[in-house]
Amino acid sequence: MKSLRASALSGGIIDSHKSFGGVVVDVVTDENHKDIVELEINVKEENRNIGLIGCAKIKRFDDNSSDPNNLKYYRPHSYSDLDLPIIGETVELIKTSGGSLVYKRLSSQNINTGNAITNSNEKFSPQKDTPNPSKDYKTVSQTGTANSSNSEVDEPSNQYFEPSTINPLQYFEGDKVIQSRFGQSIRFSGFNNEETKFSPTIIIRNRQGDESKKNNKKGAPIYENIVDDGSTIVLSSGEHLLNFTPGTVDTPLETEPIKATEPELKDRDQILINSGRIILSSKDSEMLFYSKGDYGFISDGKFTIDNGEGGADLDFGDDVNITTDRLDGNFSVLTGNGEIRLNTDEQGNSPSTGDKEPVVRGKVLVDIMSELIDEINKQVYSTPAGPTAVGPNNSAKFETIKGKLTDFLSTLNYTE
Repeated sequence: MKSLRASALSGGIIDSHKSFGGVVVDVVTDENHKDIVELEINVKEENRNIGLIGCAKIKRFDDNSSDPNNLKYYRPHSYSDLDLPIIGETVELIKTSGGSLVYKRLSSQNINTGNAITNSNEKFSPQKDTPNPSKDYKTVSQTGTANSSNSEVDEPSNQYFEPSTINPLQYFEGDKVIQSRFGQSIRFSGFNNEETKFSPTIIIRNRQGDESKKNNKKGAPIYENIVDDGSTIVLSSGEHLLNFTPGTVDTPLETEPIKATEPELKDRDQILINSGRIILSSKDSEMLFYSKGDYGFISDGKFTIDNGEGGADLDFGDDVNITTDRLDGNFSVLTGNGEIRLNTDEQGNSPSTGDKEPVVRGKVLVDIMSELIDEINKQVYSTPAGPTAVGPNNSAKFETIKGKLTDFLSTLNYTE
């Protein structure tokens, strides 16, 4: 059996004065590709030659005779900066110093499908009556648009790739922009601000937003939209204004900050991370947050901390205010059999007396005081003249005091 390298990959002596291009017929993305399996049918899966991964089978424009099943695979121009084509897309074939050809994508303003040909039958099958293929290649190279064909010959097709509307980014002078066919982008800018002042900015975006796709003309350049787009990271400075509001386009954040002061969105170095969900994980060590200024949490949802068995140490250098009056919510402190200590030492003892000073339970205090007043009103004293009448002369006063005992009790604060 011929080796995979010799039989499937391009090689040989190349005319260095000739320009080459072609249409992609197939792309190898993993070791289970049919050509790898078929070429090494008797080889165990773990021993298969995976050198074909990343390669593309290409129908060259200068080849009108090759059987589609016998077309060669070509390596990508760069594995470290890999830009995989899709089936039907036009690529350029570049001669290496070793005399072999490698492919390089020819991108176009149609970010999603590139220059892929919708009906590219004539490129995949040998046809004697095919017009000048080099002319077709020239058209694609200059315009980014490939000619279509009405051939009835079956052509390879993308099994899962579906064309969609992806708008290219709007550029600013001096920008370096990296864009994928799926709406991801990285922008390095220096002057993308209204004042055109030097303000270095990096914007990393995972996808173009749905509203942006709906409201912008196909192919029209757009600017990133932090609120509408998918996960976005912005590293900005100076006069670059972060066009950011919390929440989504359809459901903005409802909670108005009372204690927090919302920050300025320009005039300093800052980082913004915006996504549908953010997860920060410290795998095996500490997670620390440092802030020279204030820090705040603003949310329409619930704030929770589940701290396992580590406990918590909170050290505040000034007043601590806890309020739940916005919605008249309860404030609960649950310790099970643990103690709640107020202004005590580490053992729970009063610094002034050295003893534990328990907090009084109001209802119990009222009950005991009621019993005490009842007993006072029942007192009878023994005298030489005989027992006195039941109760003191000011018994009515004691009853009045008894009626006030419930004033001890708070209407909002409770304990065990």
